[in-house]
Amino acid sequence: MFFGLMSNSPRASPLRLPIFSAGAMAFFGQDCLLCTGASERSIVCAACEHALARPSAGCAICAVALPQPGLCGECQRRAPAYDAALAAFDYRFPLDRLVQRFKFSGDLAVGRWLARRLLERVRAEPRPDLIVVPPLARGRLRKRGFNQALVVGNVIGRALGVRCARGALTKLRDTAPQPGLGWRERRANLRNAFRCDAAFSGERIALVDDVMTTGATADTLARLLKRAGAGRVDVWAVARTPDPAGR
Repeated sequence: MFFGLMSNSPRASPLRLPIFSAGAMAFFGQDCLLCTGASERSIVCAACEHALARPSAGCAICAVALPQPGLCGECQRRAPAYDAALAAFDYRFPLDRLVQRFKFSGDLAVGRWLARRLLERVRAEPRPDLIVVPPLARGRLRKRGFNQALVVGNVIGRALGVRCARGALTKLRDTAPQPGLGWRERRANLRNAFRCDAAFSGERIALVDDVMTTGATADTLARLLKRAGAGRVDVWAVARTPDPAGR
């Protein structure tokens, strides 16, 4: 498994893969996007899905990988504004190829598949009063054509019967790309980049995103939501970077 179209070679790119979306391919009979074997009507076969890395022991607050459950050193020194985080997968090969195909190639069928995996992870959690997603700046949204976090949030919201408040947060400006930046650099990059356009009165909010790396964006947004009156903010991510660099 994990060979074929989704090669781990640095030259391989999911951006060149689809002529048809994964959803359209499923109409004609589906091959697994990861191993190219038969997968019936699913875009990822059962064997490859079972082999995808999932978080094990982690920090009780930020969900970063730890040798055993507890609190990581960063959360002990400075707890983030959000109350807890969880993820369906570790952000590593080959799951990263699926996320990139969804995010940068606009394959919404892959996005919905990822969202349903997150849904399976959060069904046992206390139901939030509201789902909120990180916004994109207008220029980025125009270029990409969609907000990947909103796609995930809508799937989760419809399944749980919880409203996804797409206008609760606004991104005021484009920020420098976050990959390669450490936690403190990300915080500085995000300063004054967002605005909360809603008022709350103690609601429990799920902040839904595709990938959580250092948690700087989640921390920034949770701080804004709590200033606006949110009682609790939980971060639900499709994938979590197990050992984010630069923390």
